[in-house]
This record gives sequence, C-alpha cells and structure tokens, in this order.
Amino acid sequence: MMRKIAVYILVLALLLTACSSGGDTVERFAEANPGSGENIAIPGYETLSLAAGKKTQTVYLKNPPENAAAFVMTLALDDGTTLWTGEALQPGEAFTRITLTRTLDAGEYPATLRYDCYSTADNSPLNGAEIKLNLTVHETD
Repeated sequence: MMRKIAVYILVLALLLTACSSGGDTVERFAEANPGSGENIAIPGYETLSLAAGKKTQTVYLKNPPENAAAFVMTLALDDGTTLWTGEALQPGEAFTRITLTRTLDAGEYPATLRYDCYSTADNSPLNGAEIKLNLTVHETD
C-alpha cells in the first residue's frame, strides 16, 4: 500500500514538473490524415513574448523531432493581419529569429499561430492546426 502511494506521489510530482517547465508550451496532437491514426505533435504556446518597436524578434518555435511532417507556420493577429510566415521547418528544427511584417507597440495582442503540415516523404499536405495565443510585447532598453 505504501508503495502505491509513493508511486502516485512520484507521478503527480512528474506531472507538475512537466506542466511548469517552459511555462508557455503545451504539446497538442493533430491527426495527420483523417482516419490514419497517425498523429503530428503540435507545440502550442499560450503566450509569445516580443520586443516593441522591432521587426526582428528572438523566439523559439519548434517542430518536434518525432514528427514525419514539415511545418509552415504563420503568425497573425486576430484582426487578420499576418505578422510572419516561415519557410518549411523540418522535424527537429526550430526558428530562433523571425522578422515581422511590421513593428508592434507595447501591449497584449490576441493572435493565432497556424501550422500547415506537409509529409516529409512526398510533401503532400496533411492536416494542420491553429493555436490561439497572446502576444506580450515589451518595451526594450
């Protein structure tokens, strides 16, 4: 009985650690093709921090290595303004610098990060995803 309790406590501690590490990343899954049973790991972001008044931004937007899909990501404000569209990102790669189409003033902006997914085998389109997030734009020194 004590061993079961210890296992439950350990599992709970691991879950709490996993939920708090990174702060704003939540792994989601999309089915590659309807009925295929194959999933694509879609990193979700609750917030994305950007610098006010700058087009070039430092970010970390990844394609998990276990995917068999390339991502083309698009970041857009909820008013429909496209801020950035990336090149095809292969599994295991990440964008660390992006250039926005315009600068943003300091503040909070509701936005969507869209994932268009393509097979790494033949570049055929797969299901994608849209992640709602908040852009937190900070003044820089």
